[in-house]
Amino acid sequence: MGDFGPQIPPVSTPDMAQSKQLEDVGTRQSSIWAYIWATLAANTSTILKAFITWLAGAFDELMSLIVPFLTASQGETTQGFYDLIAALLNDLLGVEVAGSDLSDAQDNRGRIGAMQQVGSDLFTALANEFLGNQPDSGEGEGPGGLPGDAGTPMTPAQGVAAAKAFIGFALSFSVRQGNVSVLTDALSVHLLGQIREYGEMMAENLGLGRLTRRALQPFIQTMISTPLQQALNQQYRPHVMDAKQVAMAYIRGEIDQGDYHDALALQGFKEDDITLMIEDTYTRMPLHHILKLNENNAISDTDAQARIQALGYSVADIPLLRIAINYEEIAALDRQELSHAMTDLYNGVITLDTFTSLVNSSSLGPVVKQAYLRNGANRVKSAHKALGLAFYKKAFLDGQVTIDEVLTELTKLGYGPDDQALYEVELLAELAAKKAKAAAAAAKAAAKTSSTTGTTGTSTT
Repeated sequence: MGDFGPQIPPVSTPDMAQSKQLEDVGTRQSSIWAYIWATLAANTSTILKAFITWLAGAFDELMSLIVPFLTASQGETTQGFYDLIAALLNDLLGVEVAGSDLSDAQDNRGRIGAMQQVGSDLFTALANEFLGNQPDSGEGEGPGGLPGDAGTPMTPAQGVAAAKAFIGFALSFSVRQGNVSVLTDALSVHLLGQIREYGEMMAENLGLGRLTRRALQPFIQTMISTPLQQALNQQYRPHVMDAKQVAMAYIRGEIDQGDYHDALALQGFKEDDITLMIEDTYTRMPLHHILKLNENNAISDTDAQARIQALGYSVADIPLLRIAINYEEIAALDRQELSHAMTDLYNGVITLDTFTSLVNSSSLGPVVKQAYLRNGANRVKSAHKALGLAFYKKAFLDGQVTIDEVLTELTKLGYGPDDQALYEVELLAELAAKKAKAAAAAAKAAAKTSSTTGTTGTSTT
């Protein structure tokens, strides 16, 4: 047998159609297209944003090429532009404005300077017109060139004249613009019809229509709206009492329950709210009175708590309210006591140490205590020596002062009413004894003088 080499198995020709079918089945089972579409759907917003951003950028680039041509078409750097502004201001204001002045302002200070000059011409002309001056009177001596006398308020007559001037200005402007529109459109065979847009845009930017309405508003309000409203009120009486007023009238007995119910029903109140309105209208007893009545057993604790809650206080705050009221009363008593102590300190009845002890033992707060101590120390520094009670007693017995002056001094020294009454009785008794003693001495002296005179006469005889 010969050498024929290794045996090669038979090679079968692949079935390409079946292979393609298997590939399609594998693709479907792998869900690759579902994944692709899900990914696209999830990123749609991002893709759109990126596209819109690119589109906006492209548009901006295009406009950036066009804007320089639009800027050049405005002619702001040309003499003709400022001559046109001057002509429009002359037509608008009836005031001579030179285009060369506007152009010079632009050359010296740029666009802002030119616009300031335009605004200054318009502002000054209107201000002079409203003040009753000639529109071309120029700037005044006020701040920023304001016309008029500084510090002098406008009079009502000037206000009326200013309103008349402004309304006349607006009306004449509209007539002039009508003339310009008709003439330019007719004479130019519709070629220059749009030239009226200059005046119309200027009037719109200045808000002349809105400003005219504001100028006429007081006139309409005062002479038409208010009198007309008064006439309607007088004829039809549209106003009614509010809910509180109706409830108070019912409580006072001026209307019956039916009228009260009907009045609140007309205002849209529900049945339950109508009843509650009466309760809400009553004047509540003050908190201090409620606590005092409860302390003196005039009302029960339950009644007091209900009344305090009706005032809007929380149940948890009621014990604290009682403590606060007690503190206030104690503080009032301490202030009264310290006021008397301050008088005693000034009159020398007590020392500064005693006064300090009284202040520190009080229930007042630290800040108030410090104020009392400071005032007490100042009183001691400014105190002066006063005449004593013995001096006033001697002066009274000698007729130098009255009993009322003595009693006033006793009050300053801190004596109470009972002590003053007792001292007055003793002092008057002592005065009476002094007068009796003086009268007896005088009678004795008179008797002695009479005896001496009789003896001298007998001896002579």
